[in-house]
Amino acid sequence: MKKALLVHNKKSGQSKKHGIEAALIQQLNAAGYEVMVKTTPESGAEGIVSEYAADKDLIVTVGGDGTISEVMNTVLKEGFEIPIAVIPTGTVNDLARVHGIPLDAKKAIRQLGTAVPVPIDIIRLNDRHASYLVALGAFMTAFAEVDARIKHKTGRLAYLFAGIKMLLRLKKYSVTIKTPDAEVHSASVLTIVSKLRSVGSLGRLIKEAGADDGLLHIINIEPVNVFEAVHLIFLAVKGNLTDHEKVTYLTAEKAEISAAGLSHMNIDGDRYDYRDMDISVARGAVLLMKHPK
Repeated sequence: MKKALLVHNKKSGQSKKHGIEAALIQQLNAAGYEVMVKTTPESGAEGIVSEYAADKDLIVTVGGDGTISEVMNTVLKEGFEIPIAVIPTGTVNDLARVHGIPLDAKKAIRQLGTAVPVPIDIIRLNDRHASYLVALGAFMTAFAEVDARIKHKTGRLAYLFAGIKMLLRLKKYSVTIKTPDAEVHSASVLTIVSKLRSVGSLGRLIKEAGADDGLLHIINIEPVNVFEAVHLIFLAVKGNLTDHEKVTYLTAEKAEISAAGLSHMNIDGDRYDYRDMDISVARGAVLLMKHPK
């Protein structure tokens, strides 16, 4: 019988609903898997994957983008060639959104029965990997923190108001971005390096990005006044962020990024101590279980 490791972050949004774990185990058993279930501790998923994944045929990650990132990074760190299935239960779920994995956890579980392993691009960052996003500045949290009930009632207006408020509060810093074809020195309030078009649950924030196009998509936003902030957020929600005059947009297979005036950075939605970055695309580095098109 095949073996599956289920890594479950029970603190993420939908994981608090009853029945997800039982339904997943039932689905995996029906597919011929013996399932080991491990709940992530406060320290995260890395220790679980390092200790228990070596002899497994599948890793199933139940959680948000941060948990998925930890699992993918550890699989690569340990040299495991194991397919990873994602059951998205977080607040943002950008990776699942772009790769066609249902955002409803129970629908994602049902789809797992017909999913196949597909190699996907992710980001190599210094001595670790990110599943899709590295960011300086806290802008994307404005979108993640918009209450679901407000989103339901007001739609894009919720993002508009939350984004404007966050933009005007962001701390300024200086950044240098070097790619093989360009060099940018700028004051900034937000720098994003993404492999996906969806960032902070905005499905078209970087509409030019293709998940497996082999490119980093780099966005840098200079400090803005209130009028510029309104226009910028409006463009972001419409999927035209790169049209704004205070936005620099670059693409490259690799880049060097350094900043002054920051103590923290964001990797796949989680906060880390800031480090200057040598960053590149890791082509086809992870096997992700996806529904065949």
